[in-house]
Amino acid sequence: MNFSVEILLSTYNGEKYLSSQLESILEQDYQNWKLVIRDDGSTDGTLAILNGYIQKYPEKLCLLSDNDGNLGYSGSFTKLLKQSSAAYIMFCDQDDYWLRTKISMMLSVIVEEETDFPGIPHLVFSDLQMSDTNLAVVFPSFLNKAGYTPDRGVQIFFLKNYVPGCSMMFNRKLVLETLKTENIINLHDHWLALVCAATGKLTCIEKPLMKYRMHDNNAIGFLEADLHVGRKISLFFKDILKYCFSNKKYRDLLYLKNIRQLQNICAHLGASVSKDAIGFSQIDKRNYFKRKIKNLSKPYILEKSLLKQLTYIICF
Repeated sequence: MNFSVEILLSTYNGEKYLSSQLESILEQDYQNWKLVIRDDGSTDGTLAILNGYIQKYPEKLCLLSDNDGNLGYSGSFTKLLKQSSAAYIMFCDQDDYWLRTKISMMLSVIVEEETDFPGIPHLVFSDLQMSDTNLAVVFPSFLNKAGYTPDRGVQIFFLKNYVPGCSMMFNRKLVLETLKTENIINLHDHWLALVCAATGKLTCIEKPLMKYRMHDNNAIGFLEADLHVGRKISLFFKDILKYCFSNKKYRDLLYLKNIRQLQNICAHLGASVSKDAIGFSQIDKRNYFKRKIKNLSKPYILEKSLLKQLTYIICF
């Protein structure tokens, strides 16, 4: 197996943990990869670190040069995505740490999936360990913390993204299909996951293949406070009243971008879109009571917490 893999890294003031991440990629047991980097306007020592590694490993790392300035987290990764050309693509964050078999294991799975289901978009994602700044494990399973299990089907991605970009590998077909649509949801990883959920196949590797470093400067964090049960119940009833009296307002606030994103996918990708995705894109054509029946019989979101599940049912 010797397929080309392109790793896309967007950096921004990441000098503190960047070297550790780069070393973890260089130590991968699969070596047919190239790391393409775009800096989003760093003012610290990030560029000096990158240039040092590029001088040392010119055949493995390259820095994308443009005059676009600071595009933000999602915009910078989208720019990299549009410049990509390899058969298989991965996103990479500047502050995480990849376990040694990450590329090889994900590549093995996606190639097998493409063999079994050819000609469609594929996205493979792994579990990851949530760690502190020193890479000590805080939560052993991100997917468990997020409430995801592989038996729930792809429709749950229509409302909630369980796949951080740093845990993905996807094929060229998904890139080509995604770039035919607009990024309405404004999150590069959820955009890809939604296109794949609507037109292709997502595959979960339940084994953690990286450490997701949690710190105060994460672009997107995932550290929920453990609230006292009484506080949870009081917040739940507060949400019930809020959503009951302003259901449409809060449903739009929380989910309208998701609905519009699926509508855009259906409009641009036509016959390749699944019936489930088409049904979700037409959710506003259902009346209130039909939506509630659907939320109870086949919900788009399945939460671990009963209170969260009820809040979703009331809102959506």
